[in-house]
Amino acid sequence: MTTGRRIRWRRVGPVAGWSLTAALALVTVNRAVRPEHVPLLIGLQGVAVFLLAPALPLAGLALWRRRRVMAAVAAAITVVQLGWIGAATGWHGPQPAPGGSVPLRVVTANVLMDNPAIPELADELLASGADVILLQEITPEIAATLATTPLWTAYPGRVDNALPGFHGSLILSRLPITGGRAFDVAGRPMTRADLQTAAGPVRVVDVHAVAPVNRENTAVWLAQMEALATMSAPAGSALVMAGDFNATVDHAPFQRVLAAGKRDAFLEAGSGYGATWPSWGGPTVPVMRLDHVLVGDGVAVVSVDEAVSAGSDHRRLVAELALTSRS
Repeated sequence: MTTGRRIRWRRVGPVAGWSLTAALALVTVNRAVRPEHVPLLIGLQGVAVFLLAPALPLAGLALWRRRRVMAAVAAAITVVQLGWIGAATGWHGPQPAPGGSVPLRVVTANVLMDNPAIPELADELLASGADVILLQEITPEIAATLATTPLWTAYPGRVDNALPGFHGSLILSRLPITGGRAFDVAGRPMTRADLQTAAGPVRVVDVHAVAPVNRENTAVWLAQMEALATMSAPAGSALVMAGDFNATVDHAPFQRVLAAGKRDAFLEAGSGYGATWPSWGGPTVPVMRLDHVLVGDGVAVVSVDEAVSAGSDHRRLVAELALTSRS
């Protein structure tokens, strides 16, 4: 390196290093504070752990260049990042079912409203062997296509609320449905069904929250998270809520849902990071776990796995649950 280049690096290098350090610090503060009303900041919270990836090499480079303060800040950011990754990771893996419990396999899938591969996805769902399947983004056209597949006849219990656009949903069940309907959640529809099982009644809620991509949607999203936090099953029933929450464990509103007594099945019996979106195949990989299975009292989690869904931008979740008697 020539003398002129060395001089330029000595001037530019620290400026670039501190600029990157400042950007990483802002991402860290945004994730720590978790503002809830600015869509861009909400989106950054969901991918913060990936945006902070340069912190570790920056700390090493700064230490090598004897920029001790910069190295210390970058190292501290790395420690915080690893803590957040650890809190979102499924460490426990599959768990044994309690003795005398009744198994319940639940599958949730956001099918994508313009999915061109519905027959293939229907075959995948049928092969899953689920007792109950909760689908989101079901349009009348998708419902009509599903009605021509073996999946439809294999699941005689249905709560069908197919709608144009993003907000249609469908619950399919092998178990008897004693009651079910679409209902309003902060101005948007979701569906629920009351299942009859050998362990007693179970209410399943098919969740599809709006994406907080603008201020109007963000206000609805916050109201939906509050409604989901307070949602409960009828007396004597167990509760399972599953679907596309359009929120990750990094978002404060979703944490309030968990704090209200719902348990994240993936954190109890999942493995790895479990990201479900976006799932486009090729070189891209999912970066956010927007899809969740939440359970209440009387429901143990045996395992949770994610799988690619044909034609969809979301991976589906397959949850093995175990119901204890509620007689």
